[in-house]
Amino acid sequence: MEDKKKTIKEQAENIRKDLDELIGNDREPIEEMVDTDPPMMPIRQVAKLPSYPELKDASMKKAKKTITSLMKFYLDEDIIENDEYIICKKSIDEMTMSSLIYQLQAGERALTILLQTIEDGDIAPRMFEVLATLQKSMLDIIKSQTMYLMATEESTKRIARDVEIYRKKGNEKELEGTAEDSKDSTTQRGTKDLMKMIRTGIDKSDIEDVESKDNTNKNDE
Repeated sequence: MEDKKKTIKEQAENIRKDLDELIGNDREPIEEMVDTDPPMMPIRQVAKLPSYPELKDASMKKAKKTITSLMKFYLDEDIIENDEYIICKKSIDEMTMSSLIYQLQAGERALTILLQTIEDGDIAPRMFEVLATLQKSMLDIIKSQTMYLMATEESTKRIARDVEIYRKKGNEKELEGTAEDSKDSTTQRGTKDLMKMIRTGIDKSDIEDVESKDNTNKNDE
């Protein structure tokens, strides 16, 4: 066994000598030419990304601003702040929009990390497959966000039209009630005046009859 090890070692030594002779005596030995400590690659500076709770808070703020601006464009502030249905609907719309915005921002973050990983040298076929899937998912999220915003706008428009219709009906009823009250008041005043005129006429005729009777009696005397 030891003879075999020596033989292998001798063969390796002979090969090394042969290579040194081929390279030339003016060159450095092979051991010295091999750099045992290769130079370190420069460290890439990575920008600090926001944490996921920070992304969630930013998404909620953006959603609240968007939904509030949309409702103020079509509805009065007193309705937005005081109507119970509008308050509940506004809260639900803000949560849904916040979720869509958060998913979009988280997807963009994952996409950035994946692209940077591929650029750093990880070019496995699976990485490109995941990249294509992620890009498709982000496009679907963008479509969903756009469609939901359009649906929310149409719903707010319909609410604004309904509010206007109800206001008109309320005003018409109020005007009708005022007209009826005015009519009753006029009728009442007219009845009183008529009765007063009748009473006045009766009194006047009685006075004239009494006066005529007095004159007749005086003449007879």
